[in-house]
Amino acid sequence: MNAHTDLIDRYFDAWNEADGARRRELIAATWSADADYRDPLLAGAGHDGIDAMIRAVHERFAHHTFRRTGEVDGFANRLRFSWELVTPANEVIVKGSDFGVVDPQGRLQAVTGFLDQVPGGL
Repeated sequence: MNAHTDLIDRYFDAWNEADGARRRELIAATWSADADYRDPLLAGAGHDGIDAMIRAVHERFAHHTFRRTGEVDGFANRLRFSWELVTPANEVIVKGSDFGVVDPQGRLQAVTGFLDQVPGGL
């Protein structure tokens, strides 16, 4: 594993963490203080904004899990990776690809997400 893969696996640990205190610890370890996340449906800035965004996803998609699909591709401070959102019955309902910028301390400074597959009505 490389540093980018470790970082993105921790990113998904934060997305999947239901316990608020533990999720905030993961966010602090994974994201810079001035971090920014954007996709067509969500946005969050700083640790508080990212936590609120993830909490909202947990409320809408209770017991669903995000997982990385494929390898993390990266060079210098840039990376990209793909993912899917899976129901408790292990059905994939959303797929996406994200692009990130890593700060000098090895934490995410920015992530831009793109939705590759979404169900109707989302």
